Amino acid sequence: MRGYGLAFSSSLLLILAFPPFHLLFLPFVALVPLAVSLGSLSPGPGSGRKAALLGLSFGALHWGLLLCWVPLVVAPQFPWAFPGYGVQVALLSGLAAGLSWTTHRLRIGSGIPLFVGFPLAWVSMEWLKAHFPLGLAFPWLGLGVSLSSWPELLSLAEWTGEAGVALWVAVVNGLLAAGVLALGRGKGVRGAHVGPRALFCAGIATVLLPGALSFGRTRSLALEEGPTVAVVGTNVSRNLRRLPARASEEGLRQARGILGGVSIGQTDLVVLPEAIISLPLDEPAAGTFRSTLQEMVSEIGAPILFGALGSGSGLESSRSEPDPARPKDNRATNSAFLMNPDGSLVARYDKIRLVPGMEWGYSAGSGAGVLRVGRLGVGPLICYESLFSDLARAQVRAGAEVLVNLSSDVWFGTGTRGLAAIFLHQHAAHLVMRAVETRSAVARAGNGGFSLLLDPTGTRLSPAVPPTGGLVMGTLSTFPATTLYTLTGDWVGPGALVAVLFLLLRGWLKEDRGFVAEGD
Repeated sequence: MRGYGLAFSSSLLLILAFPPFHLLFLPFVALVPLAVSLGSLSPGPGSGRKAALLGLSFGALHWGLLLCWVPLVVAPQFPWAFPGYGVQVALLSGLAAGLSWTTHRLRIGSGIPLFVGFPLAWVSMEWLKAHFPLGLAFPWLGLGVSLSSWPELLSLAEWTGEAGVALWVAVVNGLLAAGVLALGRGKGVRGAHVGPRALFCAGIATVLLPGALSFGRTRSLALEEGPTVAVVGTNVSRNLRRLPARASEEGLRQARGILGGVSIGQTDLVVLPEAIISLPLDEPAAGTFRSTLQEMVSEIGAPILFGALGSGSGLESSRSEPDPARPKDNRATNSAFLMNPDGSLVARYDKIRLVPGMEWGYSAGSGAGVLRVGRLGVGPLICYESLFSDLARAQVRAGAEVLVNLSSDVWFGTGTRGLAAIFLHQHAAHLVMRAVETRSAVARAGNGGFSLLLDPTGTRLSPAVPPTGGLVMGTLSTFPATTLYTLTGDWVGPGALVAVLFLLLRGWLKEDRGFVAEGD
């Protein structure tokens, strides 16, 4: 039972390591209890099964709590929420079981120290989580995001991506866990003749040295002045979803009131939330709302980027690599449209990553879709596309200098306090990682969520607009160079998975040779 208690402790500590809880050193120790429980297992029949059960328990509690908004908030709107929640928690818990079993096998079967095997297994699990097939990929709250409250410590991400940060944090947890085990045994850790004092010192050094280098890199970043952007946050109830005309009317009413104090020449771009017009934009019923937007751009004298539904027969979407062979799909798209000050629609981006269950009736876009605002390249990411580092990277490679996230977070619940506020903070936190990975400024407009501006260091330019709505405006900075991660993509995640598979195979081959030798 002690092992399960340690696994449950890590489940809860890891939740507290993420926003909105700002506990600086917790990410570096949250997984120590789980790693200690795995390192305490002795070789023998059934030990692999016990390791898997420890991981399954960890994953079931951790993800069951983190995703509780699905049955609590989404279920009244979508009947699939309860079975969907069960499937999602089961898949993620299964991955956690695989993580634990793999860590055990690497330690027992391949002789790999805990502080090496555990981080490799953890990063492999996160890579698999982000690459599930059938639209089930879900890179929600990777370990690296736990440091998003301190973007100065995330500079590693511009070279390695989020996976490199996760590897760093997991290595520290593994070193400290190995130190705890060695201290309890009164000798060096199995597989590496290193004493507990050396392991603890190595863990502390692994925090401080990369952290100091990252902090110095952030402070020395050479940035250039970019555009002034005004971001509008609204709060249109999810209950109006069944009344798209009413929802559109209310969203534009709020936005127009919020922008009432913005005059011509104050901003270069205005950003409104996802689906602020909840109708296909080329339908006659949306004509009134298009007229309202045209009046708004005329009053402000700046382009407006806004969310609306698109269709296969409307304005063509902007893609860096158009695919003329792609079959025409007349289903609606979840899109971002750019309207010029003269009231004309000049560009469109269609959401690529659709939320399973909630957007099954929509058509997905294809390829990066950079929108041009003068000489500025704007890369839209709609709602939970902000979780996917490969999408942000594709936008920047296609010429985006600013990433713009249009979102609707009313599915998490409402209000700035209580349970809902936790998940609202967590959704927005992923954009800190996207900013640092690509060294791009970020503008986020949320309906019922936080709206904010980030510079390429991942730092907020001013306090975020709360879920109740409001305006944030500021001059963004741009980074004149291209990060290594933008050029190469994620090599740490696949590399960790390949290393794990190789070490497991090597361990099995050793066991087979040993069995044959004994039989001879």
